[in-house]
Amino acid sequence: MILGLFLSAVLLCLTSASSELYGKYLSGFTFASLDKMGKQMCVRECQSYPGRCKSVNYNRVHLSCDLNTDSATDKPEAILDREGSTHITISILANNSVCGDLQCSTQEKCVDKKSGPSCVFIGCDLPRIKNAEDNGGILMYRKTLQCKTGYRALASLMCSERGLDKNATKFRCYKEVDQWTLIYRGQSGGTDSDYLSFISNGTSDETNENVKDEYCASITKSPLCTTNYRTSLIDRWESLDISQVQVALYKNGTKVVDLVFNGTGTNQESWFSPSQILSSSWSDVLSNQTYRYFDLEGHVTPGQWRNFQIWKSYGGCPNDRFWMASSYAEPGKACAQEQTSTKQYIYCPNTTHCNFEQEYEIADVMTVSIKMSE
Repeated sequence: MILGLFLSAVLLCLTSASSELYGKYLSGFTFASLDKMGKQMCVRECQSYPGRCKSVNYNRVHLSCDLNTDSATDKPEAILDREGSTHITISILANNSVCGDLQCSTQEKCVDKKSGPSCVFIGCDLPRIKNAEDNGGILMYRKTLQCKTGYRALASLMCSERGLDKNATKFRCYKEVDQWTLIYRGQSGGTDSDYLSFISNGTSDETNENVKDEYCASITKSPLCTTNYRTSLIDRWESLDISQVQVALYKNGTKVVDLVFNGTGTNQESWFSPSQILSSSWSDVLSNQTYRYFDLEGHVTPGQWRNFQIWKSYGGCPNDRFWMASSYAEPGKACAQEQTSTKQYIYCPNTTHCNFEQEYEIADVMTVSIKMSE
């Protein structure tokens, strides 16, 4: 009887050593999600991770419990509205009381055994990995790290008793669009050459938290993206078993151009060649066609460039015949429709090559994507 009253008093003390925000939850810092439990049990579960858990999101509608590595105190900007949810910050005093004098690490959970409280290994510490599911800083024991929906990893990462089986910094999540792995994306506007951006090694936007994929890896143009999107897979081209490469143009989110190349045995530039064509939006883009330009760099002179250029013939601007290009030209350079001093994706909307001056249309996004042999 006395023991029961004592334990109830301890529980009341631990629970009250918390602050609650009703109708709120902390976004982006959950390291474990549990279900089928009450609020007090959710709080106790957090307190069993004294080295890691600072708050919980409890949902009374779904009886779900998110354990968080941060709290409203440290991350007020991450607090969002959600009906039925309560954000509970767990005090340091409450957490330290659970295991007594034991100091559990961030990789351990406090478990109450017959012999008394004990710290038990529960997972491996992780650096923050862009677009990975477990972004709370821990990969649970015997679990494999997963990418978020819409992304894929080229290698696995698992937590065992010995720790992570690979260097976590090498685990990366790559955007997928229609089962293609995105390696490059540009949008109209600006003055950045797609050719120079594509071949310049060292950029890895798949790991850059400052580059927002929802804008810069989208098939829709966004004013919130001000740079070309490039992944480090381009740097690794010849070490990857690339089977196909796709170039696509989009207009208002709709694909208007689709070119597929054979990527086997190619490098960063050689894949973009008529000899590698597998399929095309145009019936006359063939390996035996005659081209004035079929080149990644294309026609470049001071004040103008045409990258990713596929051109049938030059005959003066009114007579040029073409298929597509990423085009930039200053006033007085190139053809009149190109003289905007910003990048444009100009393409032929017909099923065969067009008259450049009279039949061109303009897309707003270009992507380069790959498929790899399994």
